Amino acid sequence: MKRYLLLLASLFLFSSFLYNDIVVLLPKTESDSISLIFVGDIMGHSPQFKAAYNQRTNSYNYDICFQQIKSYIKKADFAIANLEVPIAGKPYSGYPNFSSPDALLDAIKNAGFNILLTANNHVLDRGKFGLELTIRQIEKRKLYHLGSYVDTIQRDSIYPLLVTLKGVRIAFLNCTYGTNNNEASGSNLVNYIDTLEILDDIHKANELGADIRIMNVHWGTEYEVKANEFQTELAQFFVNHGINLIIGSHPHVVQNAEMLYDKDSLAVPVFYSLGNFISNQRKPNTDGGIMVKVEIDTKSKDITKTSFLPVYVYRGVLNSEYQFHLIPTIDFIKKPSNFPINKVDSMLLREFHFNTCKRLSNQNLME
Repeated sequence: MKRYLLLLASLFLFSSFLYNDIVVLLPKTESDSISLIFVGDIMGHSPQFKAAYNQRTNSYNYDICFQQIKSYIKKADFAIANLEVPIAGKPYSGYPNFSSPDALLDAIKNAGFNILLTANNHVLDRGKFGLELTIRQIEKRKLYHLGSYVDTIQRDSIYPLLVTLKGVRIAFLNCTYGTNNNEASGSNLVNYIDTLEILDDIHKANELGADIRIMNVHWGTEYEVKANEFQTELAQFFVNHGINLIIGSHPHVVQNAEMLYDKDSLAVPVFYSLGNFISNQRKPNTDGGIMVKVEIDTKSKDITKTSFLPVYVYRGVLNSEYQFHLIPTIDFIKKPSNFPINKVDSMLLREFHFNTCKRLSNQNLME
């Protein structure tokens, strides 16, 4: 019996190690670089799941939402999104206590995403049941997740999330400022902005041999297009302790971006907020977000370039179907005839594009 328990323990440790060190086999190419794509908040307002519902089949489908941006995601070696809605079953609901259909995850996977961030202020909207069911549904689709956990054993075995791409070991970290005054129940855990815990997590990433450490952080003031003092100070703290890239979410608008410098005077890109990737929000600056592309040299194992692409959320008919369509603004501007949208949205799309580009004038536009 003792030998059996020892065998189980060793198998558990072995499987945990494998999960923590995800080695991704990529197609052979002549490229000496890795590309990552990050997107902002995937929301689940009630008009979104109503638009995804097919009365004839009594089912939900979100695939068409991502059709126009799918090629960008598929070209990346790995793609990461902030899942700001529990996948917690019926009754489905929007703000303030979200729950969206499982089909949203199917569409996210079909679009080409690999990692979902779950440390955000809505992760506990449906409590313990919602947190655990969301994790199960993500894992069922063989997607990776970080930010919230069933228990300490799970967190310790898969966090930080370490992914090896073309020999480069990338550690992904994720934390949130809060969870709308909801507390995790029982053994459940959510990563909060706890600087002592974050230092331990960075130390663990280093022990695991991470070449690059990426912090995905849920912070800031909603609807403010400029990062606040807390964000800028915390960002410098991250940089001072070895984080190589910072990607932010929560404000639901695209905020400014900048380069900070570590103790060795090496530049660290900071995107304070990527805005809404998909949502029903229509306040100023909330009708879209950005995709951020990060390129990493496989020889030096350094981040060599970052760039962005604005994406507008069009609520209307496109390709004969009403939905929440994600339209890369540069594609529309280059060839509007490919996107027969109404005049009002055409104007709003252009306005969103130019305002975003102006705000990020110190950054490269994605090619």
